[in-house]
Parts: sequence; C-alpha cells; structure tokens
Amino acid sequence: MLSQIKFGNDGWRALTGEVFNEENLIRVAEAFVRYLHSNSQFSKLVVVGFDGRKDSDHYAEVFAQILSGNNISTILSQSIIPTPVLSFSVKHLNCSAGIMVTASHNAATYNGVKFKAAYGGPFIVEETRKVKDFLRDEIDGTRNDVYILQRNLLPDYVYHLQSIVNFSAIRSFAENPANTPSVIIDSMGGAGQMILEDILVPLGWRAQTIFGAPEPNFYDRKPEPIEKNLEPLLYNVSSTDAILGIATDGDGDRCAICFEDGKWISVQRTILLLLWHLHEYKKMRGAIIKSVPVTDKVRVLAERWNLPFYEVNVSFQNIADLMLKTDFLLGVEESAGFGIQGHLPERDGILSGLLFCELLAMSGKSLHEIWNNIKQIVSEIHYKRIDIPAGTMDREEIFNRCEHFKPSKNLEEFFIQKVRKLYDKDTLNGIKYLFGDSRWLLIRASQTEPMIRIYAEGRTEDELQRLLKEGQRLIEI
Repeated sequence: MLSQIKFGNDGWRALTGEVFNEENLIRVAEAFVRYLHSNSQFSKLVVVGFDGRKDSDHYAEVFAQILSGNNISTILSQSIIPTPVLSFSVKHLNCSAGIMVTASHNAATYNGVKFKAAYGGPFIVEETRKVKDFLRDEIDGTRNDVYILQRNLLPDYVYHLQSIVNFSAIRSFAENPANTPSVIIDSMGGAGQMILEDILVPLGWRAQTIFGAPEPNFYDRKPEPIEKNLEPLLYNVSSTDAILGIATDGDGDRCAICFEDGKWISVQRTILLLLWHLHEYKKMRGAIIKSVPVTDKVRVLAERWNLPFYEVNVSFQNIADLMLKTDFLLGVEESAGFGIQGHLPERDGILSGLLFCELLAMSGKSLHEIWNNIKQIVSEIHYKRIDIPAGTMDREEIFNRCEHFKPSKNLEEFFIQKVRKLYDKDTLNGIKYLFGDSRWLLIRASQTEPMIRIYAEGRTEDELQRLLKEGQRLIEI
C-alpha cells in the first residue's frame, strides 16, 4: 500500500518482502514515469542498473519494463554493477535519469531504488519529493520489452577512470624492484566484485580480492566498510606483504582503507589522506565540501591552503547540489562517500581505492608516513560516532530537550560558541554544538535507519569521552 512507501533523500529503501516487493516497486516505477512525462525537457532515455542482492536483477528488469511500457527508451545493465558505474553511464550516454536497484550499505534484508540525475549524481532532495508526489495507490502495470536495450556498462567507466588516475605512475611503481606493489581488496560480496583487481593486475600489481563474488547475504556481514565488519581484510593485510587494504560497500560507492600493518584507517583519517593526496601530490585545487559530521580538521587544512570551504547538511545529496554550483576539489561525508574533481558529483568507492594506490605510487611513502606528516599539521584526531537504536524514543521530545541544552559540570570549561540546527524538510532532526578549537557535539536522527546518532570531536581523548557522555545524557539512554 502507498502508506508503506517512505522515500529518503535520493530514493526508496525498505525491508525486502514486507515493503520492498514487486507491487510497491511498480508503484514507484509508475511514479517515476509520471515524473519524467511531467517535464518536456527530458529526453526520455533512462539507464537501469542493479547490485547483487536477492532478486535485484529481477526488480531492475521490472522497472525497465514499466519504463518501456510507457514509451521510455531504457538501457538495462547486462550484469551487476556498482552504483558509480550506473551514475557515470547516465551522464556518458546522455540519459534523462538513472535507476539503481540497491540498498547501498544496508543489511541484506533491505533493498531499494536510487534515483540518478542527468549530471551523473544523486537526485537533489526537491526532485525526489517530486517523484514521491506522483505516487498512487492504484497500479496500471503496463509493461513490455520493446524499448529495452541491454548493454555492458563497465568498459566505458573503466576507460574514463584513466582520465583521473595516473595509471602510468601506478605501473611505474610496480616496475621498480625496490617497491612492493601488493594490495588486498575486500568487496564484501557486493557490487565492487573483481573490478579493482582487474584494473591493477595489468598494471603490475599483486592484487587479491576476498569476497569478490556477489552474494545476496554478503557472506553474513553488513556490507558497510567500517572496522567491525572488516576483520577478514585487516587479518589478510597484516598477514601478508600488502602495503594497503581496500574495501568497498554493498553497491561500491563507498570505500575504506587500512594501513600496511592491518590497522583500520578511520573514515576521518581517510578523508584527510585523500585530501592531502589531491592537493600535495596531484596539485589539484578547488573548493572542499564536507557534511556536518565530518572532522573539523578538514576545515583546518582548507584554511591552511586558502581553499574555499563549505559545510552542508547530512546526506551526499546536499554535497552534490553544491558540487554542481562550484568548482570543487573534494566532497566528503562521514559514511565514507567521496566525490572527486574531474569525475562526477557522486560517491565512488572504486575510484577512491585507485587513488590510494596512486598516492603510494606518487609519494614513495607508506600510509603511516603520510599520516604522520598530516598529523604534524592538524594534530591527532579524537572522534567517534555512537549509534543508538531509536526504538520507542520520542524524537520530538529529544530534540526539544536538545534545543534547551546547557552543558553540565561534565563540560564546565566548555562554552557553546555556535549552534547549528539540521532540518529534514520542516522537521528538526539534528543539532550541532560548536565549542571552538575543533571541539563539537552533534545529535541527529538517521534518515535511513531507526537510529539516533551521537557524534563528537575533541582535542584529547578525555574531551571526546566527556562530549559523548554529554550526548548520551541529552537523549537519556
């Protein structure tokens, strides 16, 4: 039923079977058709892709058939692809829009649909709401294969990556007998598959992929590339001569990295390493855009380098919206999504992984050495996120309490210098308190999961723990 379908910022995700089913998928597909037909400027060409979740290929075919049944020419991927491949194809093939059947990094029990715009990035929030407004309870169900063309979308994407990544530098690094061009890749059973290995091996690297074959249950892991989910990668890197480890998430648009000793590199450190590489080794310039929960050390580097700096509300859609309006260098969110200049206003875990190989090749240093250089400027990062199941929590009551927050004796030397409120449409769903000197506390409700998230950053570990304790007190755990 229509009341079951709850849209997020760039599409729809839900539990498979209960809400995400063929009937509701058809409702969403027909709403998308109405959306396309409402704008005469659209070329009426759409590309559809899918990840390796249970029946994602079937749902993608159904969506394509609904488009075709309504006289919309459709390119359907021949096989499982990462979301960034779908996004690139939308722009490369001059499509009006793209549809990616995936639930990204969510658990295997979820599936969903991401909407991609003609510029090769996520729908901005306003466009997603327009699609939602076209939802109807009744189903027409007209579908056929007349206007569907199946195509291998991967080769053009890989060729494009050579315009951003210096493949020659990566190859030259491997050809030097003094170097160890070895990397372990964890695709987590997701859409990243063997793509990175297939690119790196011809360049002379010893690349080995674990969990490279797509698996609907992601080998009993949540396909989110964070430390607790990456034990196999960390072990394999620490047990071999690999000089880094790379992981991509369920649909390949996020990326995680680990040091040569198998120690996970937090997302915040990963962001700074990537930014350092683009500025110091690739000599790229442009605006730096980050979402609210990302470490304040990004601002420190931006100010040091006199680069434009922007902080936007949570979700990559807000980052992408600003990417379209400015000459950007890097757009980053705290959930390991990175958008790179010269590519798309989009997250790309495959490209991000290659850039870390390029960083090692161009610098001639280990990741530990590079991080130590960065740390001399920004100091150590003391940052953490805590996820609290929302359950029966009254979110309105929580944020009403947050609006009237005054630091307790636990933070007696802290003074609130600025308060930033975050809204989802007209609903308050986050508050950030800034205490100066890269110290802050953020309370926000997740837009994709039933969670209340607490984020904090301090100058020391003691400050961090006290800020987190204050956050927990605020929501009265």
